[in-house]
Amino acid sequence: MLPRKDLTLNILMVLAMLSWGLSWTNAKIVGQYGEAPLIMVWRFLLAAISIAPILKLSKARFRIDKKDILLILTNSVFMVSYNYFYFKGTQIGLAGAGGVLVTTLNPILTVIFVSTIFGTKIVNKDIIGFMLGLLGGALIIRIWEFDLISILRSGNLFFLLASLSWVCVTIVTSRSKDKTPYMTYSFWSFTFAFILSLPIAYNENLLLVFEFDWIFWINLLILSFIAMSFGTSIYFLASIELGPKQASAYIFMVPITAMGFAMIFLSEQLQLSTLIGGIFGISAVYLINR
Repeated sequence: MLPRKDLTLNILMVLAMLSWGLSWTNAKIVGQYGEAPLIMVWRFLLAAISIAPILKLSKARFRIDKKDILLILTNSVFMVSYNYFYFKGTQIGLAGAGGVLVTTLNPILTVIFVSTIFGTKIVNKDIIGFMLGLLGGALIIRIWEFDLISILRSGNLFFLLASLSWVCVTIVTSRSKDKTPYMTYSFWSFTFAFILSLPIAYNENLLLVFEFDWIFWINLLILSFIAMSFGTSIYFLASIELGPKQASAYIFMVPITAMGFAMIFLSEQLQLSTLIGGIFGISAVYLINR
């Protein structure tokens, strides 16, 4: 049985992954209103604003040490690149397919990068888990129907770049252990990401969002407050407490939820391959975290 602290963190991670699954549908909807840089700026700003009162009420410190600024700034750079590719990909491609492709690749690429850079040992159960996750993702996106042209036109190239960006976020965050408290780390990561995304949006009318309807705002608020403020902060905590490999393994839960929400809200079709692939993905989470 897991210790109470680990059990609580595991439950929070499940909820965070559910919010991430929904976020792919949210991103598809807000992408119909504006370009990626515009939405990205507001997402980071709202996320930072929503965390500030929590830091104040919990009496956590806002201050960060000078030696930690570079680490947080690096994380923010990769968060900006991830969100840019994430929004561009969902504008072009299917939300469900993107959620599957990115979140299936993340744990696999993470363990490869960590093992290569830090010499982390990969045990047999992890290998089986990653193979199950990869197989599950391949089934969900029906990889046998893909070709090079469809990858370029379907947004999957952006999804691949998004996955690589998030692997970097995971590894950088895991190096912050015993340095900056995770809520403070999240606040400054979002704040720096907001500042870094402003030059990218130099051609955008940032006040244009106030002309959009309530559907846009509901989806943007879910993306900012729930998926980013809650979901990403919990992921940062898990990356610090559990390590990058185990934290990224939870992402295997996102594909089936991403497809499920896309099916409900975007009328994407449910196929048998999606169901079987989702089962494989959840099985992978169990093996890696066993």
